Amino acid sequence: MTSPNTTNHPAQSATLIRFVTDGLIATIDSYRATQLPLHRLAWELDSRIDTLAELHPATRILTRLRWLHRDIDNMHTTLATTGRTHLTTGEQNSLAVTLVSLRTVLAALGPDAPLDPTGTARPSTHAIAVPNYRRTA
Repeated sequence: MTSPNTTNHPAQSATLIRFVTDGLIATIDSYRATQLPLHRLAWELDSRIDTLAELHPATRILTRLRWLHRDIDNMHTTLATTGRTHLTTGEQNSLAVTLVSLRTVLAALGPDAPLDPTGTARPSTHAIAVPNYRRTA
């Protein structure tokens, strides 16, 4: 995929970055609403984070997103290699924490400096509900 030339057009770059980050949020929300399987979540996150990397030089935000994606991808790989169809309770809890962390990183991105964590970025006012994965007897 060829990188779009956004260096001369910072407003266009910010718009494209916002479009991709909104897609990341929608992907996470779709998974949490059980509309997306784990393998598709892992693939979509990978694709969208790669697109962000093409639009903007490497930053701590991208590194954090890749690190969190790796957690999800490892869970998917574990399921695929073991032949299991469901996550264990511990894996579900770990995945819930990872999804909240992804949303937190994405919520910190501001429209003026979307990948600049020290710039004008402000946390979102949207709350994230964490699913309750407690076992019932």
